[in-house]
Amino acid sequence: MNNETLERIKNKVKNLPMLPGVYIMKDVSGNIIYVGKAKKLKNRVSQYFINNYKQEKVKQMVFHVYDFDYIIVNSELDALNLEANLIKKNQPFY
Repeated sequence: MNNETLERIKNKVKNLPMLPGVYIMKDVSGNIIYVGKAKKLKNRVSQYFINNYKQEKVKQMVFHVYDFDYIIVNSELDALNLEANLIKKNQPFY
């Protein structure tokens, strides 16, 4: 991930809502590489791009992220169900 991509993503993260949902990380080709759920999207997604300490697997995934999408849901349970369905459907690498 280059600095331009990182800055673009950080700006996008700043606009995320503090609502439950699912986030979908994509590589430069638009392939889904990771799907995750969050009680508060802004808090969870920002952890990937702001904190310096990460496990090696997470560092590798973040290195390949070019963009992300998100879907807001009504509850944590809805996020869990949607995450599971998206993982089954898309079979992301991470």
